[in-house]
Amino acid sequence: MTGSTSVAHGAAESSGASGRPNVLGGEQFPAPPSQERSRRARELLLAAALSRFAEHGYEATTVDEITKQAGVAVGAFYLHFRSKRQALLVLMDRLLQELDQRSAMARQEARTSFIERLRAALQIDWSYAGAYRAWREAALRDDDLAALHAEIEAWTSTRIAAALRTVTTTPGARPNIDVTAFAWILSVLFWRAIEAPVAERQSVAGTIVAFIEYTLYEDGALQRAPPFG
Repeated sequence: MTGSTSVAHGAAESSGASGRPNVLGGEQFPAPPSQERSRRARELLLAAALSRFAEHGYEATTVDEITKQAGVAVGAFYLHFRSKRQALLVLMDRLLQELDQRSAMARQEARTSFIERLRAALQIDWSYAGAYRAWREAALRDDDLAALHAEIEAWTSTRIAAALRTVTTTPGARPNIDVTAFAWILSVLFWRAIEAPVAERQSVAGTIVAFIEYTLYEDGALQRAPPFG
């Protein structure tokens, strides 16, 4: 296979200034597709993998099932990925990239409040529920993925803590909040919320937002609290 030592496209950006965990680091992927048809096939394979992971989990999903759902020959799968593990890594990297980009966009919008950012994050990331479900399952048996999972949780917690420190300086914020501990709790809630059943997602998102609002602000203060940039 030509280009067998190529690093997956996008891997170099996986650990940028934000400190985003580099989940593709050290992986040897096939060469990136150069033709449009091949790029489309790769996207179909990733979409099929995401769907199968969501429905059946990681271990129960096979490459044959992924290619069948994608309408792509089994041999073509290996033109893009050496294993279903590599497909999972790419999906998880996309999730982290999207989180990073959404966060950066929100910081640039001065009128966007912490609560609004949180609500938006909870909405967008459900599309990756299958990837995260498969990721957690695979990490139970893969020490390297388990180590990456710990990095991801630490990264998420650190970013939430930075946002919380800004929130706690606004009028009406409750005093003496342990930002580090609360950020860790929210990080756990955030990642588990991605796996919420479809019928319960809106309720879960609303409950998390209400929990945060009433933890951060004194009674009646939430309506007076200004957004931050």
